[in-house]
Amino acid sequence: MSDTSTAITIVEKQLNTLEDKVRRGLASFMEVGSALQRIKETNGFRLRGFEDFNAYCEQTFGFSASNGYKMIAAAESAKKVESATGEKPRTAEAARVMSKVTHDPKLIEKVQEKLKKAGTSIATATAEKLDEIVEAVRPKTKPMFPEAKKAPAAPAAPAVPTLSDTCPTCHQQPLNYTRDADGWHCGNAACNALVMVGVIPVSAKACPECNSAILNPAAEFCEVCGCILEAA
Repeated sequence: MSDTSTAITIVEKQLNTLEDKVRRGLASFMEVGSALQRIKETNGFRLRGFEDFNAYCEQTFGFSASNGYKMIAAAESAKKVESATGEKPRTAEAARVMSKVTHDPKLIEKVQEKLKKAGTSIATATAEKLDEIVEAVRPKTKPMFPEAKKAPAAPAAPAVPTLSDTCPTCHQQPLNYTRDADGWHCGNAACNALVMVGVIPVSAKACPECNSAILNPAAEFCEVCGCILEAA
């Protein structure tokens, strides 16, 4: 739980010293970050008439509160690295890269070992080099929510034949129909083509095996592939 106290626990002389470290720009990033953290923790910014740390950073030092917090974080990271290895990163950016492993002293040691093999050290390596080594030693974790498998595409709607009173062969409406073992035939002279009689309402479903249209709702099997159909 964060400290919500508004009590000032620093005197102005101490605040002046801390502010000087930030302003001079001659102090290391660790000193700057530590000074800012101390000002924040003690509510020292209230001695300057500010109600919050954010406005204090912007109006007193000319940088955003976000940059202030980055400096604080870099200083904390550098302290942990120095405590574990005896050396500290050379820049604030390098310290922020190391913050990815400061939770585990063993990872810090692995970074140090790899840097030695590469002919450099935590104190001299650039942020880019450190980032390369840090990413190499960090354990690879699986995503908390793996990508869900895509559901198979729904089968295409069955092709339903278009029924008409026009013979598809002679392109005329049959005057009558004849029927034999093969089915109904166009009765027009010199045609006798096999046809489907009349226009009928069709409610087709697809065969689960071959996806052919099942025109007869009472059909027990698919006439194309022989698949047994479930009763509707």
